[in-house]
Amino acid sequence: MKKLLLVFLTLTMLVGCSQNKTENKPVAKDPAPQVKESDVSSSKDFEKHEATLYDKFDTVIRYSLYTKTEKEFNQYSKFINDEFDRLHKLYSTYENFDGVDNAKTINDNAGVKPVKVDKDLFDLIKLSVGDYAKYHKKTNIAFGSVTDLWKEYRDNALEKKIIKIPSQDVLKEKNLHTSIDNIVLDEKNSTVFLKDKDSRLDLGATAKGFATEKIAQELEKRGLKSGIISAGGNVRTIGTPIIKGKDSWVVAIQNPNLNEEPDKQYVAILKIPGSTSMVTSGDYQRFYVYNNKKYHHIIDPDTLNPANHFKSVTIVTKDSGLADFLSTTVFVMNYDEGRKLVDSLDGVEAFWVFENNDIKYTDGLKDIIELEN
Repeated sequence: MKKLLLVFLTLTMLVGCSQNKTENKPVAKDPAPQVKESDVSSSKDFEKHEATLYDKFDTVIRYSLYTKTEKEFNQYSKFINDEFDRLHKLYSTYENFDGVDNAKTINDNAGVKPVKVDKDLFDLIKLSVGDYAKYHKKTNIAFGSVTDLWKEYRDNALEKKIIKIPSQDVLKEKNLHTSIDNIVLDEKNSTVFLKDKDSRLDLGATAKGFATEKIAQELEKRGLKSGIISAGGNVRTIGTPIIKGKDSWVVAIQNPNLNEEPDKQYVAILKIPGSTSMVTSGDYQRFYVYNNKKYHHIIDPDTLNPANHFKSVTIVTKDSGLADFLSTTVFVMNYDEGRKLVDSLDGVEAFWVFENNDIKYTDGLKDIIELEN
């Protein structure tokens, strides 16, 4: 999953991938929020409240809500905490939970039997399969047999210092079990079945964005007028900030070279009006180094190796689930392919940081972006 290092810089939220331990790399601590009092002056009817949630979707989740009372905030906060906890357990492909038939349960029963699942898990899988067909086939939730193998090698490198890479022959064998047609959906009975016993789901490119969007939409239905959720590399805004002199959210795109340039935390600032999502995929967090080459967690289905076009790709669009899907998809495409895809989609913008640190972005960002020199 994509993760986030988040800071507030005079009401600036930073979107990127969170720091994980990396081979021979210093790890940056997640800075404490820093907000100027003058920046958070709300109207007399609303107050800003903040909270942090740990250990859900393998990241730090922070949110700021503007409510009329602390009691109102606490009600929203309980809902946010409970829902992220529930959806984290439901969408997990690596851990079983008592009383929960989740994505790992589906993987555990591959080639054995269909698994009856909660509607929210069924809907996520159905949407992910649909997006694969609708937008591009670079992001395939049936690709888990390959990504699981890379995760095993990455975990061995980072945790046990056993630094190797899988052979291409083994990767090709694993890739024989990644057809999305292996996923059999029975909407009437709410069951999911993997026909191939060696096929595995990997929801890492879609689950957190889908969950964040679902929670944000429910908050809006419940009456929340203003807030911002940062769930790893996913930032979702609700309404506009109720702040004196502010009519937009200020969100920063993390510097992919933060380990080497600790004084430059971000590469650009975007002023986001209204309810919008920003999601970043990057190569600079979950990786290890083998023979002086970086091996990160975003795998190109064509080469079966980590994609090497960019250091990061950020997608800006209304829906956090779509932004999550597209950020991974565009990251594994070359620039011309990715730009063509983004330009073909209404209401979707993108920001690229290339391997040589060049920057490009779509025309729709020109009026709301400020680059950091």
